[in-house]
Amino acid sequence: MSQLSQLKSQVAALGRDASATATSLAGYKAKFSESVGQVTATVGGSAQHVDQDMIATLKAAEQRVDDAIVALQQAAKAANSYASSL
Repeated sequence: MSQLSQLKSQVAALGRDASATATSLAGYKAKFSESVGQVTATVGGSAQHVDQDMIATLKAAEQRVDDAIVALQQAAKAANSYASSL
């Protein structure tokens, strides 16, 4: 296999892996968001600072999961586009 063919294959595989990981992470994110919502509903009215800090941390993590999904989708798109151009 030529180096160009090998590169194309590797980049295409990277795109597929990134897409599959984004899909898997989106499934996890749905469960995580549900859990965050339940925790927030349970302790959201608490006046304790530690409770509010925990909720803020969970919501920040939820946003970072969203960011990771978007980044993986963009990486998959870029890899697929590049592989197609080879």
